[in-house]
Amino acid sequence: MSSWWVNNSGLNLLKGVNDDTDNPIRLSDDYILSFLRMIPAARASFEALVPNMLPDEQDRLRALATSAEFLSVDLKAKEDQFQSVLNKAGVRTSGRYGGTRRGGNN
Repeated sequence: MSSWWVNNSGLNLLKGVNDDTDNPIRLSDDYILSFLRMIPAARASFEALVPNMLPDEQDRLRALATSAEFLSVDLKAKEDQFQSVLNKAGVRTSGRYGGTRRGGNN
């Protein structure tokens, strides 16, 4: 089974720990966060890979996930909320013409 985070050479790009010369970071935190926010396949693969990594790597990656809160963001719910705001925009019925239809069709 291939993983979104494993490159063609078989290298897991999530591996690495800050300030560890024996286990350097392979992909910067900014890239990881960007991929997690934008690509659902990257999130699913991230969730599958992290429990099988070294404890120090897990700590680093879980801190990233917590700070970004990417797991709790439901993009469909966010889109629905945006659409709901647009659908609830008020119809003005006060003023000189107060909601009456103007034009030739009274």
